[in-house]
Amino acid sequence: MSNNTWTWIAGNTTLNQHGVYGEKSNASVDNFPGARYGAVGWFDSLRQEFWLFGGWSSSYGKLCKLALISTIS
Repeated sequence: MSNNTWTWIAGNTTLNQHGVYGEKSNASVDNFPGARYGAVGWFDSLRQEFWLFGGWSSSYGKLCKLALISTIS
């Protein structure tokens, strides 16, 4: 994989999908954030975590949700 190239790994391939958030403070491989665009993301390489904030949804408009995606199983 080269630098500055996006790669599809997993997830829904249809537009405007709602997220599955599960129970608060209970991690699950079945949880995932909903579809959005214009969001901000950052990767914490020390903790191997990806953080995703905000964006815009065609279903809900402006989003103010913060999602944490851990790459450690």
